[in-house]
Amino acid sequence: METLVSLIQNIAGFIWGGTWGDTVIIPGEIGPLAILLLGTGLLLMVRLAGRPVRRFVPALVEVWQGRKAQGEDGAITPWQALSTALSGQVGTGNLAGVATAIAMGGPGAIFWMWVTALFGMALAFSESSLAIKYRETDEYGRINGGPMYYIKNGLGSKWAWLAVIFCIGTLFSAMATGSMIQANSIAQTAVETARGSFGLSLPAWGVGILISVLVFAVIIGGIKSIGSVAGKVVPLMAAAYVLCALVVLIMNASEIPHAFAVIFKSAFGLQEVVGGAAGYGMMQAVRFGIARGLFSNEAGQGSAPIAHAAAQTKNPVQQGEIAMIGVFIDTIVICTMTALVILTVSGDFKRNPALIAANQCVAEGHAALPEGLSTDGLFPSAYTDGREATMAETGAQAQSFLTACRAGGLDLTNDLPVGTTPEEEEAYFQKAFAAAADPAVLNDVRYVYETDAESSGITARAYGAALPYGEWVVTIALFFFAFTTIIGWSYYGEQAVTYLIGEWATHPFRYLWVLVVFAGTMVTNTDALWLLGDIANASMAFPNLIALLALSGVIVAMHKANGDPDKGHPVHDYREEERHPEKE
Repeated sequence: METLVSLIQNIAGFIWGGTWGDTVIIPGEIGPLAILLLGTGLLLMVRLAGRPVRRFVPALVEVWQGRKAQGEDGAITPWQALSTALSGQVGTGNLAGVATAIAMGGPGAIFWMWVTALFGMALAFSESSLAIKYRETDEYGRINGGPMYYIKNGLGSKWAWLAVIFCIGTLFSAMATGSMIQANSIAQTAVETARGSFGLSLPAWGVGILISVLVFAVIIGGIKSIGSVAGKVVPLMAAAYVLCALVVLIMNASEIPHAFAVIFKSAFGLQEVVGGAAGYGMMQAVRFGIARGLFSNEAGQGSAPIAHAAAQTKNPVQQGEIAMIGVFIDTIVICTMTALVILTVSGDFKRNPALIAANQCVAEGHAALPEGLSTDGLFPSAYTDGREATMAETGAQAQSFLTACRAGGLDLTNDLPVGTTPEEEEAYFQKAFAAAADPAVLNDVRYVYETDAESSGITARAYGAALPYGEWVVTIALFFFAFTTIIGWSYYGEQAVTYLIGEWATHPFRYLWVLVVFAGTMVTNTDALWLLGDIANASMAFPNLIALLALSGVIVAMHKANGDPDKGHPVHDYREEERHPEKE
């Protein structure tokens, strides 16, 4: 099992950070997917002449008009298509994902999430416009669309292999990020809230059964049922969550300038901030900001256009503009609300200085951990249940490790104010050494993001400190966010199965999906699961981004022909034969 987790960590490290273990493969530690994602988004933004920015307000009007069908083709209204896409986008990435980005990449990761979203709006416009242009209607009258179809119909048969790779990646991503991570987050939060608020021991399998039954009740009806539920639930849940976040931010308004300052300073490596990890530089902020940004808004991944392909519209460009609003809502609005809550809420928070020192030691290679042990296992965080018993057993071994770290050259200055003297740094190390064996020795910190709590619990702790029973805001929001993500991603997986196998496989897939949802609630190694999700997202994004680059000429042609109604360009009615050009 440890070998498998290590492999997952190495693969995710290469994709997103350009590293393999301790070896830097790509100078600067920016992974190939980050380069491809930002590069493609920048290229399309330039070739579209900044359309996502210029057409932002008209796109909002189109979203409102999309409550009614805009054409005869399609299965759901443009509004329901956007809601279905948002159901897949707005999930644990907006809560736990934001906290993970800050915990692993520092506050600066939020800036790079914004950058990803800005260029992601160009990606969302492009991929969803293509999804409408090249969608198909099968013999059952069902609309099928998405990257696999614009690869097949736009690039020709010689690119069929790329469509197959995308579908395999979609199934992988659907199982990992669209199902298991979402279900696991619901179960974890429910179990922790029941224990903390009511003293109840709620079994994860019980939560799993409940989620599975509810999911099955929705997805058995297919895209019309999913679109109907998403169209009602998604707008309400998003508005309610933003309202709660605004209440917290109004209460902590004086801290907002500090939050933005630490985001921008950390984003460009101008301020080292140490929390649960060893320390954050600019490259870590870029890596985890882009990774979590893609996990959240999915722009360029190729999932959202599968939902938008089912829209009742005659205009691909109009649906593309509606799609780009989804990225804005997901990242610029909801993720930013979560980030500001985490960065502004202050309180009586703690962290274990021994864990901070150990993480830095390992990251900088001063000493090797004992075989089979992790820093979290040897140095429990300030918020780990049963930490007293663990430290009584491992305290001597933990102190021995810190001694080896010190002999190897460990310097803890990064965790101390600028101008700290060598004597003060030595005193801090001695406190960390004592904390390795004494549960009572902890450091006080002001903000929740500075703690060493698990990233999945940071958002809940922030709301809990800000509002009475604030943990329930996260519990309820997480349930609805994750639940709608599960039902939205079931359709994406179903479309991939339809393309690979055929229409007959959709019903068996729905039953399999419910089993995967249940299995997700029983997973215990959540860190590995999140990294697996990063790999799964990449397996979709790579073929989709290649297709967008190859079809960029078509995207620009649609943009120019139908691109600027505000400049007098007419709205073009795309005929059926234009959706199905002759194959090469």
